[in-house]
Amino acid sequence: MGSLTCREKILSEDYWDFLLPDYREDPVGPFQERDGCVQEGDFGYRVSYLEQEERESLSFSRYGYYSIPKCYTPLDMDAVNVAGITAVQNYPALQTMGEGVLIGFADTGIDWRSPVFQRLDGKTRILGIWDQTAPAGDGADSSGAAYGRVVDEAEINRMLEEMGTGAGENRYADPGEAPGIDPDGHGSFLASVAAGSADPENRFIGAAPEASIAMVKLKPAKKYLKDFYGIPQEVVCYQENDILLGLAYLNRLAQERGMPLVLCLAMGTNFGGHNGSSVLARVLDRYAYLTDRAVVVGAGNEAAQRHHFSHRFQKDQETVTAEIRAGEGTGGFSAEVWARLPDVVTLSVVSPSGERTRPISLRQGQKYDWVFTFDGTKVTVEDRILLENNDSQVIFLRFEDPAPGIWKLELLSIQRAAGEVHIWLPVREFLRREVFFLEADADLTMTEPGSASAVMTAAYYNGKDNGVDIHSGRGYTRNGKIKPDFAAPGVGITGLGTDGNFTVRTSSSAAAGIAAGASALLMEWLRAQPDTLGVTSVQIRNIIVLGAGQREFMEYPNREWGYGTLNVYQSLDRLRQL
Repeated sequence: MGSLTCREKILSEDYWDFLLPDYREDPVGPFQERDGCVQEGDFGYRVSYLEQEERESLSFSRYGYYSIPKCYTPLDMDAVNVAGITAVQNYPALQTMGEGVLIGFADTGIDWRSPVFQRLDGKTRILGIWDQTAPAGDGADSSGAAYGRVVDEAEINRMLEEMGTGAGENRYADPGEAPGIDPDGHGSFLASVAAGSADPENRFIGAAPEASIAMVKLKPAKKYLKDFYGIPQEVVCYQENDILLGLAYLNRLAQERGMPLVLCLAMGTNFGGHNGSSVLARVLDRYAYLTDRAVVVGAGNEAAQRHHFSHRFQKDQETVTAEIRAGEGTGGFSAEVWARLPDVVTLSVVSPSGERTRPISLRQGQKYDWVFTFDGTKVTVEDRILLENNDSQVIFLRFEDPAPGIWKLELLSIQRAAGEVHIWLPVREFLRREVFFLEADADLTMTEPGSASAVMTAAYYNGKDNGVDIHSGRGYTRNGKIKPDFAAPGVGITGLGTDGNFTVRTSSSAAAGIAAGASALLMEWLRAQPDTLGVTSVQIRNIIVLGAGQREFMEYPNREWGYGTLNVYQSLDRLRQL
């Protein structure tokens, strides 16, 4: 194994991926390895790839909670009218279309062959694609990473010319031969909603149809990480470290081009503290505070999935039971219990047959493996009471081959301050069968990294009946920050499908795409104003909030709508009147 190249280590299932945050200056302790492979992200974050042979089993106690990457899943013409975008595109004094702004995505790829991503002359509007899944190429030179392949604007235009002459028509119909192509369709749909060129025949136009585009096609997560989190192997998900390196590529591309950048991330997970402390949330906040950078994420689709439980203890030694219904053939799942210090909790697990564990000890870094004989289930529990750079306690549970029925988590308050405790189950996409709380809380169901403080987190609503979607993730954050920031249309949205035709989807991703395109319009407008020294994500968010649409007899901000609905024209008009 020692003779493998860095590229081979990154792609190998025999190597584990670890995040080294900015506060770890040296790869000490378990992260030391001779001839190791390390990739540099932005803001001092790095990714290390270490051989797993002869290492201790993967655990938070050994490697730290934040060093083990989390897994993320994609968040599944009327819309731009409702959001006040069409008026801004057509109003003579404004007529902003996103020109000169780059919108970057880290997703499932992009169908660069489609006219939706081309100018009128047939040239591409895509400035670069980093395909992390490509087996070979010159990615190390352009992306700063040693895997995948980077194609630039010139190469995309060359491939388009080949297709136009017929020479590449068959070749580029095969995703294996066409770098960055998106068999899933999620990334293409997202990019088209945000920045698709006008297609009058299909009555379609993206929110920022003259913006430039860049895409990172993320490579799927490794098997060992899915096993660690109890995610079925057939599920396609993406690792936090690959997303971070993808964001760094997008940022460098914008720097090389001297362009402002809107980062749009329509990926989500329930892993993490829902308080802005995850590595991805912190990095996105760092981008959001940079000049000429804006960041948009979706709130997720988890509000109606019954995957969140909460309770407020009234006194020490009080107990509460969270009941989890596991369906037949679930295979496995995980859960995270979070409390904010000085609140401290412990727990016992009770199986459907009535087998009961003892309460876990609260020694730092303790790990337990419990086997429920009558139920044929193994439960692994890890407690972390002193997380790195966090004010929280987390208890991680992994259920392997859980028996169907009601599993009980008996929570005991050891020490109480605010008294709040929260439990999150995985997002729906990470579950093979139904797994849910019998008594669930629909609040605090935003997926991560929606709790990041400086980014714009968009809920989604139905623009026709003006009602927030039942699945749209709700706030606030666990530490009380107001999220989502606003709501964008996300029901029945038209965008590019997998077969080159248009399709209609309802999802948090659609709202994130519209919000990203709207941010590009505002970025273009702000940069054209006299005495503008630069634009930040916070400024764009404040402009949107300033003109957000609000219903009568409803209190704002609130957990479903944030400060109201996205309306770009109303925001600029209100700003003009001040």
